[in-house]
Amino acid sequence: MLDDFSKDMLMLGGTVIGFIATVLTLLEKLLEVKARFTSLTAKKAHTPPASTERTVSDSPSTASFFSSKPIRGVSYLLLYETGVIVAAGLLLNYIGLTLSRHLESILFLDMTGTALVAFLLGPWWGAIVALLSNSVVNWLLYPETGGDVVIFPWSLVNIAGAFYWGWMARQLGFQTYLRTGRNSALSHGWFLYIFGVGGAVVMSLPGTFIQAALHEQTIFALNPDVAESVSQRVLKWEQTAHLYLDSLFGFTWGDSLSWWIVNWFQNWIRYVPDKTMSAAIALVVLKYGYPLFERELIHGGPEGERPSDERILPLVLGLLYAPSFAALLSSDTYGSPTYWPLWAAPWLLILGGYGYLRYWGTGEAALQKAKLQRADRYARALKQIGREASHEFCKRLTFMTLIASLLFALCLPILLSDFYRATFKFFCVVYGFLLVVHLVRISIAQNISVSRANE
Repeated sequence: MLDDFSKDMLMLGGTVIGFIATVLTLLEKLLEVKARFTSLTAKKAHTPPASTERTVSDSPSTASFFSSKPIRGVSYLLLYETGVIVAAGLLLNYIGLTLSRHLESILFLDMTGTALVAFLLGPWWGAIVALLSNSVVNWLLYPETGGDVVIFPWSLVNIAGAFYWGWMARQLGFQTYLRTGRNSALSHGWFLYIFGVGGAVVMSLPGTFIQAALHEQTIFALNPDVAESVSQRVLKWEQTAHLYLDSLFGFTWGDSLSWWIVNWFQNWIRYVPDKTMSAAIALVVLKYGYPLFERELIHGGPEGERPSDERILPLVLGLLYAPSFAALLSSDTYGSPTYWPLWAAPWLLILGGYGYLRYWGTGEAALQKAKLQRADRYARALKQIGREASHEFCKRLTFMTLIASLLFALCLPILLSDFYRATFKFFCVVYGFLLVVHLVRISIAQNISVSRANE
């Protein structure tokens, strides 16, 4: 368990990272200005002969730019595809958790962003966002000491949900469901049942094991009459199974089976509304917010082939899970030999996934080619939107806001004694609002681009 000093040092590290991010953002903008100035100078020096007016599709292709500089193509996806989706997922998870804590609802909604990322980028990226949300963001924002003991175990539930949603989103039925413009009520009911009720079944299993590690009953208690009826039925099932297996194999069951079944049932009932609403909200954000991502990442673009997973993703997930795993094993509450297989279970998934992607996954050359093609299609679709006055206005206002935030951050060490806490919160607020504006701006640009393409 990490003490207050460790958390303070982590907050100091977050402050430094935020400061560095601001500087890098400013450098990126300055390099962009320099590139534009160089381009204008070159055009003046070598003015091409007059030619007939060409359409956007006939203009010089951006494919040559990405092909000649593959790093730029991959960086484009990192900034405008993966980075946007991951940031949106983390933000949705945080907003859902904040609302549930303030409203004290039976809904948590802290996996809404996980569902969004799993739908678009697949199970591995969904699990990475789930782990970042649960083990980093939630822990930093948890106001009490010992937050790691309370929060870290539940990362297994989030990882299980990410893999389930990501795997189900890769199925043909999900693509067919999204492709149909006017689905029937039965189709929407199918989605809510498979992704909500089915997800609750999957996620309630590790949730019950974690409750056993915490030595607590489920928070969501059933009606006393219903609980009594369920307990009686479970007891009868337990006695019947006990007699049957004892006569066949000589097994002797303990008295805890009824506890496991009753708590799993209550967890499942408690998870159903939360996971159903999380999946539904994530799908609404996907459909109305990022239609280009839906077209490219779910329907597979013009070729109809969804992007494949990279074999480095299991390694990234393992790197992120290692600190939580070490904290759980070293904890007095969770370090007993009874529960260490539970904390080690994700490693089987990580190692198995890496082996599968390494020996049976898509090759690096094919992945690189698909990335460059996708980056080219994004650049083509958003090229004209980026030239509009409102888009440039928001970009320049964001740029000046970053400069102002950097100046304010430089003054905080002079004005405040506990400056790194104030700076950390300052960057959280400023970058949080700018992140929302950035995500909304990209969403509007994608919707306008798709609308113009349909016209």
